[in-house]
Amino acid sequence: MASIRPRTNKQGDIVSYEIRVFRGRNAEGKQLKPYVMSWPRPVGWSDKAVQREVAKVAGQFEADCNAGLVLTKEEHREQEREAQKEQELLRQEEERKVTFRRYMEIFIQDKGATYSPNTRENYTVVLNRACLKLGDMRMTDIDYLTIKRYISDLQTEGKNQFNGKPLAYKTVLKHYIVLHAFFANAVENKVIPSNPMQDMKRPKPRKDEIQKPAVSYTAEEVKRLISCLEAEPLKWRALTLFMLDSGCRRGEAVGLKWDSIDFKTGKVEICRNAQYTSGKGTYITTPKSGKSRTIYINKPVLAVLREWRREQALQFMAQGIPLNGFCFTQDNGEMMNPQAPTAYLERFGKKYGFRGIHPHALRHTMASLSIANGADIVSVSKKLGHAEVSITLDVYSHENEEAKKRASSILNEIIYRKQA
Repeated sequence: MASIRPRTNKQGDIVSYEIRVFRGRNAEGKQLKPYVMSWPRPVGWSDKAVQREVAKVAGQFEADCNAGLVLTKEEHREQEREAQKEQELLRQEEERKVTFRRYMEIFIQDKGATYSPNTRENYTVVLNRACLKLGDMRMTDIDYLTIKRYISDLQTEGKNQFNGKPLAYKTVLKHYIVLHAFFANAVENKVIPSNPMQDMKRPKPRKDEIQKPAVSYTAEEVKRLISCLEAEPLKWRALTLFMLDSGCRRGEAVGLKWDSIDFKTGKVEICRNAQYTSGKGTYITTPKSGKSRTIYINKPVLAVLREWRREQALQFMAQGIPLNGFCFTQDNGEMMNPQAPTAYLERFGKKYGFRGIHPHALRHTMASLSIANGADIVSVSKKLGHAEVSITLDVYSHENEEAKKRASSILNEIIYRKQA
């Protein structure tokens, strides 16, 4: 049975009623704290009406207590504590779900020791651009459609910061590759359960983007190129001929030192690669494959290199510049920016009418002419410094087919024609 106790103010007037319901005793026989509620006395009601109403309220309160619908003050406090604890756990869980921006910082810092400065700068540029759209999103909230839409927007709305034109296909493809590696790393570190780009296909070029085939020159064009170089400064003639004959990348040519060349045998050790970033300037790292390689260059090129070595030494001596061992430098003896050969060849091409001339065009020319004229694909691949022969096969499949046909013709001449 519920007990009802009036509560008075200082003047002795009843202002409320405390209703208690007995809860029984615990296992040790100690009386448990009762269920308690307070019911305010309505102003203006008669005593009879108040007594009737408070009895009704007490009866309902007791029924609710017996039905387990009412909590004690301690139970209320415990329930509030549990609710607060649950809210705190949810808040901490949300905080642990890092944003794209935060994980980008972790990713760049983590990869700083393994990536070259040039690669790290490229990754930073790509991820900073993605941050403009995805930066505040939780990594766990970024799904397939979000990334698909972002890549599509790059192709249709993305603008080159230098010329305001739509991003080139190669640039969009670089964004795709970097983001794929970024999310794969997040999976590896258990930040997200799966890569949202796992089943995403590589973007295709826009319809208005015509993919130009890699430029390479015919034997006749190469002869004219060599003839035109005769009128060029000796340093650039030597550098261009070396890239053409060796098939080296421009950074590998800029990173070449005199002590890597054996002028007796023509053997050259390719063990350095010059790269440039705005933050670090020009610096030396390993070749792209991460391995050194030995190649051979021809005597006419060795002769030009020998001539340039003498002239370089005389120039430096006249200016009081100490020799640093690099074959190709700026005029003041400082390391050459690896983009300098590209700029020179662009001027050379305009001057003499060579289409699309570029360090990579010289590299393609060396490989294409070699394979088309019978050089085996493995040797050419090693000279190029490709990590796998399959890369060379993919790039030079047409030239390789021609070489295969010629090999078949040679076999025909050796075996079948003799029997006729």
